[in-house]
Amino acid sequence: MISIRYFAPHPALRDHVSTLYWFESRLPAFADLMRAELGQIRLVVTGVASNEYGNGGVREGRGAILQGPTSAPVHYRAAGPLALFGIGLLPRGWSELIGLPANELADDAVDLAAVLPAAGVRALMGRLADAGDDAARCDVVNRFLMERLAAARSPALWFTRLADAWLTGSANPDVDDLVAASGMSARSIERLSQRIYGASPKLLARKYRALGAAVRLATGQAANWADAAEGAFYDQAHFIREFRSFTGLTPSRFLAEAAPVTRLTIARRRLVPGLPRLALIA
Repeated sequence: MISIRYFAPHPALRDHVSTLYWFESRLPAFADLMRAELGQIRLVVTGVASNEYGNGGVREGRGAILQGPTSAPVHYRAAGPLALFGIGLLPRGWSELIGLPANELADDAVDLAAVLPAAGVRALMGRLADAGDDAARCDVVNRFLMERLAAARSPALWFTRLADAWLTGSANPDVDDLVAASGMSARSIERLSQRIYGASPKLLARKYRALGAAVRLATGQAANWADAAEGAFYDQAHFIREFRSFTGLTPSRFLAEAAPVTRLTIARRRLVPGLPRLALIA
């Protein structure tokens, strides 16, 4: 009744797109709790879906939807059959393919045609609807993204490489380490982080610390909270509080009843060859 299939993007897009995926639900109603994530594009071919954010905001949409990076769990709902093609955007991909400062759309979503040329988005949706299988869908989306990339201006590539390595190199990223490695002021790094990642370095460190623990639990790498925490939290209470802030569930509930797509996503992404380390966490 629910299926999700992941695909590697075209090699030219490896630094920009984490994964491509095709999702289908044939249920009369679908609901899932999405943990904090990277930004992404959802191309809804069938159905209408909505995001309900922790601040109470609700964004309902059909067609091409651009979702900014999230810093808290999001309730995702749809009525009736739902079919969509998803594009996970790495920070460099957001900067070059979208161009909008990520913090302007953090914890929010808009119609993609309000950000990118509307005619191109309409053409993309028409070609995607006509595509009859996974290979054809991937070809349509890869072509669209590579055309966008050809017209993009280059952002601070050095910073995305540095920050991605910082976020994935430790169970407890230290902001001072990022600032020291950059050779820039803390204020300059704050501005770059907000523009490209949609959040401050401090919030990013908290987010990826918690999501890394969630992945360790979901994949069986950790047998209990202490193993999952890897010494990155003050105590069990701190671990539970931070874990819930970014996944929407306590660690025990996450193991017992984690939302279906969340668990499936973590497992299936790890099967995609060459997936960037950042995408394995978020």
